[in-house]
Amino acid sequence: MIVLFFFIMSLIASFKYKFIQFRAFKETKKILVDEKNKSSYSSFLVSLAAHIGTGNIVGISTALIYGGPGSLFWMWIFTVFSSIFSLMENTLAQIYKVKINGENRGGASFYIRMGFNNRFLATLFSVFFLLTNTVFFQPLQVNTISESLVHVFGINKLVLLIALFVFAYFVIFKGTARIVCFCERIVPIMSVGYIAVAVSVIFANISRFPAIFSMIMSDAFNPKSLVSGWATSSLIIGFKRSLFSNEAGLGTAPSISAMADPKKPLAQGFVQVIGVFTDTILICSLTGFMLLIYGFDLSLYQGADLIIRFFERILGRFGTFLALFFMLSFAIATVVSQFYLGESNLLYMVSEGKKRKLFLFLYKIFFLLGIALGVNLTTKAIFGFADQGMILLGCVNLYALYRLRNDFKREIKNYYDVGNNGLLT
Repeated sequence: MIVLFFFIMSLIASFKYKFIQFRAFKETKKILVDEKNKSSYSSFLVSLAAHIGTGNIVGISTALIYGGPGSLFWMWIFTVFSSIFSLMENTLAQIYKVKINGENRGGASFYIRMGFNNRFLATLFSVFFLLTNTVFFQPLQVNTISESLVHVFGINKLVLLIALFVFAYFVIFKGTARIVCFCERIVPIMSVGYIAVAVSVIFANISRFPAIFSMIMSDAFNPKSLVSGWATSSLIIGFKRSLFSNEAGLGTAPSISAMADPKKPLAQGFVQVIGVFTDTILICSLTGFMLLIYGFDLSLYQGADLIIRFFERILGRFGTFLALFFMLSFAIATVVSQFYLGESNLLYMVSEGKKRKLFLFLYKIFFLLGIALGVNLTTKAIFGFADQGMILLGCVNLYALYRLRNDFKREIKNYYDVGNNGLLT
């Protein structure tokens, strides 16, 4: 019911602002191509790293397994409307960012505290966010790494756990500069490579595509699934997996957007909207199309094993390693980015000095606990954790966006410099 409420609010906001989120394509080209804004580009890649994770691969496979082909359609619908929340929250992140240790920091906790002076709610969101980036969202990425390596190589899980701890120490715990550098190098390779493979597979089987699209549409409006199992219907599964995939409106991306230095706050909002569409409309759809084209019996699989089996079928043993590369790179990039998100919120919560150092140390311990959970729990159990995290974050952030709606309106006027340009009512 909370996810449905989230969708209804996105409908209202999209119509209220006359679907301004669709201007993102034109505006992002100005910012990233014409102006060559390096900081916006870097934050865009870190954001993609945080969102283009296993939700785009394992998340889609589980959506098809439990919700059917129609879940893809409802993912598209949810994304189109909820992207307005991405525009709003990332714009607010720019308005209320601050300098901490010489770096731009910000996010939902900052605009809640500074925007309408609610220290309790800001702290509550920070606590929820810390839990999300350690024991709610992060374990899914780690689980994908673990299950993939165990499936392909049969590696002992204790060895995997130690290896992931070592990776966390040398890459994740060494500061923002190393995180940004890592994302700038791996995200373009993994994203372009995955898109290229997916498009090639689809075009090689283009004659089957009309039947697949017809299957998606007919299943999306199948009344039997709604009547017999509302919670597992294609609509609800599609909505939940869309929200988990791009996180628009959950207040996670603003911590990354605060890193950038665009000319105007709304510019960064537009950039992040492109990330939402790239994440769900493009990459998630390509994954779904690939899996449906080859007609696998989805009931035989759990998630990661379906992706590996698919690539193995079309490319043989090489496909196994290619699937492994994509899942590992997507998952690792997300884990790296999620640490940064949680750390930004911790810096909001804790003042300077020894107390901050202590809490940062405890945060790292909790982050390692999330890694341990990901290695040892099942994929289905971990998605249950993820859904709880989305509820906690989404409820608080949605309230904050409503309270700060006038700030967003002002930034629209400021961006276009010509009154409200017919955008506001």
